[in-house]
Amino acid sequence: MKQQNKKERLELFSDLYSAAKAAYADTAECLERNMRQYLGTDEIDGSQERARVVRNISYEIIESEVTPTIPMPRVDVSSYSERRSDCAKAIERLCRAIRQRLPFESMNDSDERYTYIYGGSVWYIEWDSSISGVRAHCISPLDFIPQPGVSKVEDMEYCFLRFTTTRGELVRKYGVGVEQVRLAECEYEYPEAISMSDTVKLVIAFYKDADGCIGRFIFSGGLILSDIPDFYKRRERVCASCEKPYGSCSCHAGYKSRPLTYESVTLGNNKIRLPYYTPNTFPIIIRKNSFSVSGHLGSSDCEKIRPQQQAINKLETRIMQKLMRSGITPVMPEDATVSLSNAIFGQVIKLRAGESLEHYGKIDTTPDIEEDVKEADRLYDQAKRTLGISDALQGTDNTNFESGYARQLKISQATSRLESKRRLKNECYAEIYRTVFKHYLAFADECESLCYKDELGKVQLSEFNRADFIEPDGKGGYKYNDGYLFSVDESEGDGYQREALWERNLMNLESGTLGDKSSPATLLRYWQSQERAHYPYAGENVEYFISIIEKEKGVNAKDDGSNRSA
Repeated sequence: MKQQNKKERLELFSDLYSAAKAAYADTAECLERNMRQYLGTDEIDGSQERARVVRNISYEIIESEVTPTIPMPRVDVSSYSERRSDCAKAIERLCRAIRQRLPFESMNDSDERYTYIYGGSVWYIEWDSSISGVRAHCISPLDFIPQPGVSKVEDMEYCFLRFTTTRGELVRKYGVGVEQVRLAECEYEYPEAISMSDTVKLVIAFYKDADGCIGRFIFSGGLILSDIPDFYKRRERVCASCEKPYGSCSCHAGYKSRPLTYESVTLGNNKIRLPYYTPNTFPIIIRKNSFSVSGHLGSSDCEKIRPQQQAINKLETRIMQKLMRSGITPVMPEDATVSLSNAIFGQVIKLRAGESLEHYGKIDTTPDIEEDVKEADRLYDQAKRTLGISDALQGTDNTNFESGYARQLKISQATSRLESKRRLKNECYAEIYRTVFKHYLAFADECESLCYKDELGKVQLSEFNRADFIEPDGKGGYKYNDGYLFSVDESEGDGYQREALWERNLMNLESGTLGDKSSPATLLRYWQSQERAHYPYAGENVEYFISIIEKEKGVNAKDDGSNRSA
């Protein structure tokens, strides 16, 4: 983009944002409708009337799909060497440490529901210099405004993220003056709230310039909070007047930032000069639910079963109307002395002398709702089949005469019908881990200390050092190698996969594949395998058998010493 003053740039991005938001309005309306459906709205399409009863099958079915599983990283080399293999392991350990450090459990909770309700979720990875590490955000698709007409993030020239924050946060994080902060856009649009609310809307724009470099522009209403044309490039503070390193002159003219292109690194005993590593993609990853012919999101489960949800609401409303109109109407002689009321057991009928019960009766107007109930259940089963949800997956099938293994197999088969969704989630997490790695390669000046367990179950220390990724560029210089293959570790999947892995490990032990099953060394190998598969309390058993083996080694060493002295 050409050089512009602050006012022109604010107008440019504000206009782009307004146009993109207008183009996204129909999609946003559909997304909001999907969320209302999940929450149990009583809306009936094409009618002003409301359903009197809502049987929320959308919520029930979607909740049965939600899984707490968070895929773990796996990193491979594209071209093998021992050094690159060690680097791949260092990336894995880094990503696992980030996975444990950040609140991925709560983000996964949002991610799962966003994906099934809206058809996708949005992940944003940012480098936070205050902690010298990354932060991850799982964002509703309603707060991601794409470039109109472009479905893939990597093909977009610009896009927007929308956040809600406070005026105080703008002052603390962006150094905005107390008077300036009044220019920020209030979260609410009605005048009464503007004077009372402390929350504001914040918009982050990512864009590509003419050279393909990534820029970032942050604004709120008429307030510019940050404007960095080459967002990923390193910068240094220099004097605004003489451009010497800031603080090394006597100009007292303030400072400005200047991008840095090269850095000096000591490699071995030599000091080399190479370009700073600079990512060239937006730090945004889209997780899709399933295949969609258009748009940046996948298809929504709510949309797929909306016809069944609407029909069931109408049926349940009709059932309730029938039942509300029904009742027992008493029949009695005209001159009967009895008072009628709606209170249960609140009336007494006294027969006159010579009367019998035959003079009294009733008319039962209770309707037959059996066919309505059958049709509602049929529509519910239809909705489940549409999404590939079985009774076994929901835990509602009859399991009185099934073994635990048979039930586990049935659940695994049901889960396999949702395999494509699981693979798209794995693909999303692989990109998340790749983006994390690129941020550390670009900004981590300090080595990241890491710990892990080796094959013997012992805790080892290691580190992630971006200098380890420096390689010759084939042109007489050096570069950072980011050509690693990212995927997820399939062996660390959901609970059902883990249980199957536990059983396979036990079978290997019993069949003698691991060695003599009475040997402590074999049992150690078995429990190490179970520990990697997250078997409960496996770590304690690993420590127990390690201690036994070490004691045996000590006894053998004593015996050897006594024999030699003899």
